[in-house]
Amino acid sequence: IKYKFSRALQRWSDFSTDERIITVCVIALFLPYFLVAVPALLAVFRALLHPAVRRRMTEVSSSGFIYAALPIFVFPAVVFRNWFGLFGGIVLWLMLVFMLFLFSVMRRRFYNNIIDLMLILSLTSVVVAIVSKFVFNYFGISMYHFVFGAHGAMLNSTYQGSGHFFGFLFDTVRSASVFWNPNYYGYLLELFVILALYRFEKRHSPWYLVILFVNIGSILLCDCRTAWAALGAALLFYAVHYKHNVKWVVVTMLITVCVVIIILLVPMFSGRLASNIINYDVDKRSKIWSDAIHWIRHRPVFGYGMDSYRKICIDTGAPRVRWHSHNIILNLMLDFGVVGLAYFSAMIGRIVKVLNKPQF
Repeated sequence: IKYKFSRALQRWSDFSTDERIITVCVIALFLPYFLVAVPALLAVFRALLHPAVRRRMTEVSSSGFIYAALPIFVFPAVVFRNWFGLFGGIVLWLMLVFMLFLFSVMRRRFYNNIIDLMLILSLTSVVVAIVSKFVFNYFGISMYHFVFGAHGAMLNSTYQGSGHFFGFLFDTVRSASVFWNPNYYGYLLELFVILALYRFEKRHSPWYLVILFVNIGSILLCDCRTAWAALGAALLFYAVHYKHNVKWVVVTMLITVCVVIIILLVPMFSGRLASNIINYDVDKRSKIWSDAIHWIRHRPVFGYGMDSYRKICIDTGAPRVRWHSHNIILNLMLDFGVVGLAYFSAMIGRIVKVLNKPQF
């Protein structure tokens, strides 16, 4: 342990200032949600004010595509007088600029070091998920209440303790670990699994397999149903696109099918599937989607600005204010219209084009 710690300190001392900043931003991903963007925004402001860093960022491919996109995030919110959405849109644009900073700094060795750091921290988030799901669940304390006090209790007011240590067998409470939302945790778990697979392919260390399976198991704790589908799709894409191996494809498909069958036939693995909540979710979301489509028709080109679903709910006096439309495409259309949807689709295309290049 002493050897590993000394190596980590030596590695930190070898980092450049920009690499240290990015390392802090990565660690911030595992802090309470309102602290996640702070170091990244500070890094962006420093990069934009630093002539050498700013010049490196402009040399990154597609930098102009990102810099020129600011009106897409600002104009709809100003027209609709969505001031909170205006602030959110500017922050979102700055996050895209941060991506340029990230590309300008990233080198292969640093890239692998950052991935290893994320995988180590993922294990700490699993520990927190276990504590919040089992221990807190027993006493009827939500993670929100533990962190935010009375405000957290209000945010998670439907939370009730199971009275059982093995609470996940008896209720539908989902763990968000150190993150704001169980779905966010599910998304990150999928990312951790893919990163662990990537590192195992490079180094063949059994520790990466341990991290991989621990994070797969933690999907049961957050009970994010779409995380299973996303993980299956990601592994299938990996097998087809990168391995070019029929055996990989067949094995991936068989594992995915077996996991789905197990979850459906053994409901205890998903408290939400074992209860009537799934029928409630379908009815609730169909209403949310129909409302979103109705509002999109009134402003289909540019949308209403970021955070528009909540703003429209407030303006129309809806009986319940919701934060978003529970659908990525509808949310993009509602916030930024057809223009925003086309922009992000083009960005995804550019990212895929970069991933297809053989060089690092």
